Amino acid sequence: MATDLTILQLGPKGDGICEGLSGPIFVDRAIPGDKVSIRLQIDSRGIHRGEITELLESSPYRVPAPCPHYESCGNCTLQHLDEQYYRDWKVEVVKEALTKQRLQPQEWKEPIFIGEKKRRRATFAAFKQRDKVVMGYYRRRSKQIADVKSCLVGDPKLLSLRNAVQNYIGPVLRAYTPTDVFLQVVGDSADMLITGPIGRTGVPDSQVVQYLEPLLEITSLCRIAWRESEEAAIKIIASHQPVTATFGGLKVNLPPDAFLQPTVNGERALVDCVLAALPEKGKFADLFSGCGTFSGPMLARGSVDCFESSQEAVSALGKAARGRQLRAVRRDLFRNPLRREEANQYDAIVFDPPRAGSPEQAMALKNAKVPVIVGVSCNPATFARDARILCGGGYRLKSVQIVDQFHWSHHVEMVGVFVR
Repeated sequence: MATDLTILQLGPKGDGICEGLSGPIFVDRAIPGDKVSIRLQIDSRGIHRGEITELLESSPYRVPAPCPHYESCGNCTLQHLDEQYYRDWKVEVVKEALTKQRLQPQEWKEPIFIGEKKRRRATFAAFKQRDKVVMGYYRRRSKQIADVKSCLVGDPKLLSLRNAVQNYIGPVLRAYTPTDVFLQVVGDSADMLITGPIGRTGVPDSQVVQYLEPLLEITSLCRIAWRESEEAAIKIIASHQPVTATFGGLKVNLPPDAFLQPTVNGERALVDCVLAALPEKGKFADLFSGCGTFSGPMLARGSVDCFESSQEAVSALGKAARGRQLRAVRRDLFRNPLRREEANQYDAIVFDPPRAGSPEQAMALKNAKVPVIVGVSCNPATFARDARILCGGGYRLKSVQIVDQFHWSHHVEMVGVFVR
């Protein structure tokens, strides 16, 4: 059934929101001021969603989407927003999340926006139908894959690699079986991780390996790895040199599927924000340290204890840190958070948990005596929740710095500085 409605606001996930007879309706790619005709649907969670069938009147904040894949691709869901409105909205998402937790930082730092053609990592969906390979992104809430040969947010090196892989990978893909291909560019080298069944048997047999190995010679790839599913162990099937990242003065040989910040510029901005909050000298802890994005630069200020649940990341960081004042410890901080008495030995603590945040770790730190805690997050809602816990124990939210390196999406990162 088609319904004509006016969009009233933009939700935290980038949906336009209007009021229906049964409550709010979330409309993809709609913005405040749009008058739209929609097809109303109710999803599996009972949420009312609208699909635009006709744009009756455009919002003054609407602009033509610059990407040729905008209609078919599920990424970059906010390309239709005026740039200033987009930036103001990103800031407002963070402010609203903190306001809901009754928090107001002492200082709002000037937001940093990274912009186009900077993304160095992406997971592409690959699908073979007969002899044709489609490789791109899923449309939002759909199993349809858009064949994306160009991308306005991707680093040109990443897109060049993606196109080379698409032209080559067809013979090892199984027809009509979606396969994920993760590509990550690290300096002048690159990494690839295939997830899903490949080859005749579903696993990379000798024929698959022999076929894929030449990719190391004709592209910037240093390593090709495979896993059966996201939960399965990773197997390196071809490699000719390590994939190495530099964090400060630390050179780390990255394990497959290692997490890096999505852009070089964004990583630099986040590191600068963290370092600006730390004392010039001291003993530091880096919680959810990964492979050392913050730990490496922090070494210039003193000793660093890194805590991370991934054994591969801990091993890589430990090998890179030989002879330095860095200790890498494997620890599940959700089940076994750093305790208050442990925290009190540090001059500052940095924590950068996954999107879900870490209320367990925040609860353990809230009564600690460590003078400075720096929180890094890509989820305003969970950041605000964990910040509320810390502030409930006597910490004060001194400042918030927004870093937007997820251009044209609803995701946004921030750095919050907490002091006693």
